Amino acid sequence: MAKRGRRVSAPARKGRGASAAGEGTRERILATALEIFSQAGFDGATTRELATRAGVNLGLIKYYFGTKERLWRDAVDRAAGELQAALSRAVPDAIDTRADLVELVRVAVRFAGRNPAFIRVMNDEGKRDGARMRWLVDRHGRPLYELLQGVFSLARAKGLVPDIAPVHLYYVLIGAIGIIFSQAPECRRITGIDPTASDAMIEAHADAVARLVLDPA
Repeated sequence: MAKRGRRVSAPARKGRGASAAGEGTRERILATALEIFSQAGFDGATTRELATRAGVNLGLIKYYFGTKERLWRDAVDRAAGELQAALSRAVPDAIDTRADLVELVRVAVRFAGRNPAFIRVMNDEGKRDGARMRWLVDRHGRPLYELLQGVFSLARAKGLVPDIAPVHLYYVLIGAIGIIFSQAPECRRITGIDPTASDAMIEAHADAVARLVLDPA
């Protein structure tokens, strides 16, 4: 009698080409997942819809991520890691001029403009005192806050930012940077302008934030 082979839930990945294809599929799932979580929330998002929109077999989601919670965390990690890396590269060894801060603002605005789904997820989870909010803060929110507090401290000492409490400066800044992109549908409805439509619009918003926060009255 022939032996029954073990059932494989996803295509075996053989060789460099297959490995690259598998990584591409995983990245597509993560990008699509973040978009769906940002639109429907964690509870409203379904893996079936995700599979359809990502163009993959439903079984691949379980194969790569196991649970919806793990998928959510990996999707957030992917985006947050890109933001932290971009900001870390933009922070100079010393904050000497306004131009140093403007470049940091530009990096943050560019990320928000190109990743509005991540901003929406952060805003959505941040309003509830739940396990996902606590995970987000401990893993990503607090390190970002501490990074920017170091920058603000040096900048205040040189008179480059308003002399206001760090907590207020932080939330004024992240609100100014991200709200227009996270609420792009509302912005389109009110103004007829899509803030995510072009790099020129994103750069214009970066200019506005820099003038608002960094130019003294």
